[in-house]
Formats: sequence, C-alpha cells, structure tokens
Amino acid sequence: MPRDTTQTSAPERCALCSSTDLSRFLARDGYAVYACGACGLRFLHPQPTSDDLVELYGERYFAHTTPGQPGYDRYLDELENIRRTFDDRLRYLPGNRPGARLVDVGAAVGTFVERARRIGWDAEGLEPSTWAAQYAREMLGQPVRTVTVEDAGIAPESVDVVTLWEVIEHLPDPASTLRAIHRILKPGGLLVLSTPDAASLVARLLARRWPGWGKIPEHLYFFDRRTLRKLLEVAGFAVESSRYVPLVVSRQYLLDRVSRVIGVSLHRKLSRAWLERPIRVNPGYDLMVIARRR
Repeated sequence: MPRDTTQTSAPERCALCSSTDLSRFLARDGYAVYACGACGLRFLHPQPTSDDLVELYGERYFAHTTPGQPGYDRYLDELENIRRTFDDRLRYLPGNRPGARLVDVGAAVGTFVERARRIGWDAEGLEPSTWAAQYAREMLGQPVRTVTVEDAGIAPESVDVVTLWEVIEHLPDPASTLRAIHRILKPGGLLVLSTPDAASLVARLLARRWPGWGKIPEHLYFFDRRTLRKLLEVAGFAVESSRYVPLVVSRQYLLDRVSRVIGVSLHRKLSRAWLERPIRVNPGYDLMVIARRR
C-alpha cells in the first residue's frame, strides 16, 4: 500500500504528549515516521485508512514469507514454536484461579487462547481480522470473536487479565484501546503486553537496518519503555515490571532474519531437518510490560 507523502503535511501534534516538536525520522515505501522531540514517541503519518487495514490483515498477512516486511514470517509453519513461546509467557501470569477470566486482545489465530485454556484459564480471544478469527474457530477450535475490544460488549470490571501480544503497535488509537481494557478489567487486574522496543540496544546498533523499521505500514507506533509507561499511566495503569522476553523459533526463521540484516544467506546448504529444529532466542527485541489497573 505505498503512497506519495511528498504532498502530505506533517502531523500537528504528538499523539502521546501533544508536543509540536516533531521531525521526520525516516521515509519508506511512501510512508513517513515522525519522532517527537519531547517524549520520544515515533509514529507513522499519515496512517493507513481503515480499508487499507482490512486489506492488510487478510490470509496473505499470516502466510507471508519475506522477513522484515509487513506480515508474519512463516506464521502457520511456526505454530508449534508459537505455542512454545506462549507456554513460556504464561509463566509470567499470576496463578490462575477457578473461573479466572483472561481476554487476549488481537488474538490472531487463537494460539495463546489455546495455551491458556489448556492450563485452566477461562480464556477467550478478540481479533478484528476475519480470516484469523475464523481460522482460530474452525481450525483450532478456540473461542475467538471477530471484534475489537471496544465493540466486544464485555461487562465492566469482569476480567482478571488482558493480554496484548505484539498488538499495541498495530492499533490506530492505542490510548482508546487501553481505556477500553481498563474498563473491563477488575480493580487491580493485570494488563500484560509485548511490543518491539524501538530504543533497544539492537535497534540503536542496527539503526535504519533494524527489522522493526521494515514493518511499515502495519506498525503504526514504535514504542520504548519510556513512551509505553507514559501511555499506560495516562490510561490508568501502574507499570509493575518490564523485561525482554524470548521467542522460540525454527533455526530457519532465525537465519532468515539474520541473513536479511547482513545481506548474506547463511543457510543455503543446511539440511531442512536441521533448519526446522526449534531454538530459544532473546535478541532484546520483544519488550514485555506488566501493568496493574489502578
């Protein structure tokens, strides 16, 4: 969905702190990323239209195979490793109680819902992508509704935990979504989210070659610890912890991404069996934040 931004005016204010101290950080594929000099938030402007987003998040998005571009790399091929990743992340959640309710916002094909229900959570997913939500229901048998959290009709203060795995950066209005999550969480309930850290050491070392900058136009915001904390506090949450969390991926997935960064193929002569073996990595990319509803 490239577009011509040469005739597009710059944004007037930062979406997080309302500062007018904005500068163009980079331009790619007809889109521009602006940086706020006051709070550090970086965001896409102009953002894709709602029709653009509907087109983007179809089946092709989840069947994508080119690292560092819009779409998930080998998503369906990596389902078993995604399950392993989510089993690891479940360790950070409080021990589930009988009837404890969990809502996974942006549930994709329902893998985290599946793993949470497997250990006793009363879990459901919300996913605006029609294709992904249907796959979750029909192929994995998981309760994933085709709806956003704003329109889900969940009763106020009825949910114990909400998860947002690699979702907040995709949201056209993350502040509005966080307010909706705040409404449905019980007092003291937990929000657990992860997102690429645009200020991580690896992001700073790789500069414009950081894979996160290839995720345009699907990533609308590029957060770090400071901007996430500010956004969450404004929405009524208190941040309790933040850390980089590992991923379980195939060796092929890992080598695909490294090869793209360095510009040299690292696995042409390696056997398929070896490439498909899982490996647990923590490249300081996925920042997980746990916040409690005030």
